[in-house]
Amino acid sequence: MKYLLVLLFALSLSGCLWVPVDLDGHSGKGLVCHKGKKTLELPPEAISAHLGHGDHRGPCY
Repeated sequence: MKYLLVLLFALSLSGCLWVPVDLDGHSGKGLVCHKGKKTLELPPEAISAHLGHGDHRGPCY
């Protein structure tokens, strides 16, 4: 029984290490208004390409 409890405890700790959690509320993505119609949430690498063809930062209104 003691070994089973230790195993369960170890598994619960390892599960915490493998599941990514966004604790501070920042996903690293930014909002872009695409073609003035649709708000996209994009990774930083994709934002410059969208800004290059006329989209703008922030949500569409």
